[in-house]
Amino acid sequence: MLVDMTNWVRPDPDAAFRRAVPAGRAPARDWLRRLDAWWVHGSPRAVRSAVRGTAALLLPVECVCCRRPDAVVCGRCARALRTACLRPRRVEHRAEALPLNPGNEPMPVIAAGSYEHELAAVVLAYKNHQMPALAGMLVPPLARAVKSALDTLAEPGAPVVLVPVPTRLQARNRRGYFPVGLLLGRLRRAGVLPEGVRVARLVRYRAARQFTAAQKGKGRRARGAVRNSMCARRRRTLDRLAGRGARVLLIDDVLTTGSTLAEAQRALAEAGLPACGAVVLAATPAPDEKRGVRSTR
Repeated sequence: MLVDMTNWVRPDPDAAFRRAVPAGRAPARDWLRRLDAWWVHGSPRAVRSAVRGTAALLLPVECVCCRRPDAVVCGRCARALRTACLRPRRVEHRAEALPLNPGNEPMPVIAAGSYEHELAAVVLAYKNHQMPALAGMLVPPLARAVKSALDTLAEPGAPVVLVPVPTRLQARNRRGYFPVGLLLGRLRRAGVLPEGVRVARLVRYRAARQFTAAQKGKGRRARGAVRNSMCARRRRTLDRLAGRGARVLLIDDVLTTGSTLAEAQRALAEAGLPACGAVVLAATPAPDEKRGVRSTR
């Protein structure tokens, strides 16, 4: 049996999480077709190749995962990252500091992937090496995890609020941006969130705890110092959401012991709006369990 592959195009698993382009009128579509045809023509391809070669010579870059030259994330590592994050999973059993519900079970947490290999390298470069452009690679995994949480943790028909876990002012000033807030902003602008789902920053650090040491590299006992360091903000919005029966999903980047998620959940619960679950980009064991992140280099 022969298969016609003339018009076959490889499906893009991340296409649904990018901003949709309006169809517009027929003349605009014809103009876009002509532009696409010109873009893949031999002469423009040669020009693009020459420009890329010149840029690689003047501004050399290397893959943040495997150190291959001429790309921030090479094609092989990008494919491996997408494959590792295709199926979000429940990871609350990895964190011993998560709050317990009345049934004595930890707060459910859904992770886009494990904190290892390509995902760990991209998250580290995005957060600590001032590479906000890598947000485009992290939005699709986060979108899949959020969709899974909306399907399994939130009640059907109830309004849902995505609340980013705050970062300290010292870390934000050092980076120049808020990593989790930047990802949620791009996710909201992409138009893939269902109706009734909104993003709101409802938790902040107390002023006296803004410049304390970060959680990275701390053990289990040291991470307990995060207690009573956060408080709820925008009280009118909180009261309005509580009156409507809204459900809250906390959003964070990396899950270790769960102390930061527990503190954010406590601050919201005291304001009358407890969280029903959390979503993280990656989940890793606690730093005192002697399990390292395997390198991709």
